[in-house]
Amino acid sequence: MEKGTKKLIFMINDCRRSFTYDRVAGFSDAIRKSGEPINLYIFRSAGFAGYEAAHNRGEYNIFRLPDFSDYDGIVLDVNNVTNTSENLYGGRGASYVVRAAAASGKPVISIANRIADFYYVGIDNEVAMTSMIRYLHKDLDLTDFWFIMGPVDNYENKIRTSALMNYCKSNSLPADEMCLFSESFGMETGIRGFEKLFSLHRGKLPQAIICANDAIAVGVFQAASSHGIRIPGDVFVTGFDNLNISAYISPSITTIDQFQFNVGSICMNIFKRLWNGEEVEPVTYMDTRVIRRESTGESKPSREDLEKRVAVSLNSEMYTQKVNDQICMMQYKFPDCDTIEDMCKSIELCIPDLKCNGLWIVLDKDLYDYGSQIEIDKTDGNIRTDNSALMVEGYPDTMEVVFAWNKRNGGSYPHETITGLFPYFDSTRRGRDYMFIPLHFMDATVGFIAISDCLEILHTKNIEPFVNTVTMALRNFFAGKKLEYVNQMLSGISMVDNLTNLYNRLGYHHLAARLFKKTHEEGKRLGVLFIDMDKMKYFNDTFGHACGDDAIRCLSTSIKECISGDAIPVRFGGDEFLVIMPVKGKEEVDELVKVILHTIPIKAKEYNLPDIPGISTGYVITDPASSLTLNDYVEEADKLMYNEKKIKKAGRG
Repeated sequence: MEKGTKKLIFMINDCRRSFTYDRVAGFSDAIRKSGEPINLYIFRSAGFAGYEAAHNRGEYNIFRLPDFSDYDGIVLDVNNVTNTSENLYGGRGASYVVRAAAASGKPVISIANRIADFYYVGIDNEVAMTSMIRYLHKDLDLTDFWFIMGPVDNYENKIRTSALMNYCKSNSLPADEMCLFSESFGMETGIRGFEKLFSLHRGKLPQAIICANDAIAVGVFQAASSHGIRIPGDVFVTGFDNLNISAYISPSITTIDQFQFNVGSICMNIFKRLWNGEEVEPVTYMDTRVIRRESTGESKPSREDLEKRVAVSLNSEMYTQKVNDQICMMQYKFPDCDTIEDMCKSIELCIPDLKCNGLWIVLDKDLYDYGSQIEIDKTDGNIRTDNSALMVEGYPDTMEVVFAWNKRNGGSYPHETITGLFPYFDSTRRGRDYMFIPLHFMDATVGFIAISDCLEILHTKNIEPFVNTVTMALRNFFAGKKLEYVNQMLSGISMVDNLTNLYNRLGYHHLAARLFKKTHEEGKRLGVLFIDMDKMKYFNDTFGHACGDDAIRCLSTSIKECISGDAIPVRFGGDEFLVIMPVKGKEEVDELVKVILHTIPIKAKEYNLPDIPGISTGYVITDPASSLTLNDYVEEADKLMYNEKKIKKAGRG
């Protein structure tokens, strides 16, 4: 990496915000124009008030990935999650990022949120919102308003709401709880807020509805339209933030322009002065202005503007559709993927249309440790899932890069273990940007996606469907692998005899039947050896059932140690055993019986048995040309064993 290259960290909660791209693009442009060797590291979460708290915790956990002390400057753009209650967005990550930034000892700039001891860059919300209501009151001569606002514990929203209330009070305008609705910054707030106030006022409209942002204003449009209410014919509506949608819908929204693109140059100027040891004022306000549009009765846009809107909308829609088509193709391929590499090959098809220069997928290695996540109680057979192996606060010390893609060489599968982010994500080229996006299953950390030169994917907003699709694919993939693991465990439990660790009858039906079919089709032979322990009743009655169990273990251990690896040993009943083994002739079975008889006394001594268990045996060799089944051969071997046992009893008599 170039000597002296600085690292800036930019923490963002995107939260469906249209101006995220403007702020990041402004930073990138400011770094390029500065001529300084600086790289930008963006950590993006996408928590939202409408999501479950567990999901939001997983999103905000990305704030715990970096070590803040590795960077030369820190920017916090997380105004919508640093709430006093933290309940609305489910966030412990919000308070963490503030504490971690403060503890780093590095200069910290907070965008749009006043936090003690940090530099503030943002608009003067009081001045901006006051200018909006003054325009409606003084220029348009309006005196009756509703206010539909954002979260009550959000810094910017509190200032905007306070500015409206103070202006009304100073100018003797009506403003009380009957005119105010506060919830979130989403479009749904506009819908619910309008319906609530419309009901409270029994259908009587105000002259204007002032909204905390443009998204809320769009929600008001939708709710008003459902009642046949015309905007601006029946009521005026204003927004705030000057999002793209405010200019390109009909009617266009009167709003406040914050010049979001300028955030980057302002912050860069502050950092350069601080790095040079200069004093910097703790608060830097950005310019704002009221943009007057159709929603407050201003003139309709010109034909040229309308054509421009259509062209911008069509280009954006065409590009978005192209990426969505690729994402759909990616989704179709995922169910056929047997490995992570297969999944990454499917993902690679989509990457060129994201228009980035590099993409990496980094995963927690504990994802593959199914044994630590799943436990089957052998006493009751219940399956217990334990996700404690996956972290919910922070990231593992080491992680695995399972996929790496760059524009020049395409994809690779390094399976490289990394500790932290550096030096892996250092760049030899200055002016580079990296964006890190969380991968999580609700609040359980899975890993992250890193994207270099990410501006285009932020601009087109294709990042959300892409990451969501990859996350769901990973979740389904590992859920499937867990299920395979569970089935293997269940199969192992149900097919193995607990006392002897030989196969039980279910194991016999599954494994021996499969082996019989295979050898029969190949024209080969099997030896079917039936073994019965002599004097079992004697051991139980004379020395107790515990001693009888040890005698059975003695015999089963002897069988296991004497057979070859391709033989299948089965505990067929209480003291009955079966060995199915590939053979060429009966000599191999005769030799096995001799070896077992030799081994039993040795094992009896190891088990401290008071006597040596005897055995009776019978065996047959299968004929691939015969129509007999495996069960037919087993019954024949059983009969031969029984005949030998009768001969022994007669001899003792």
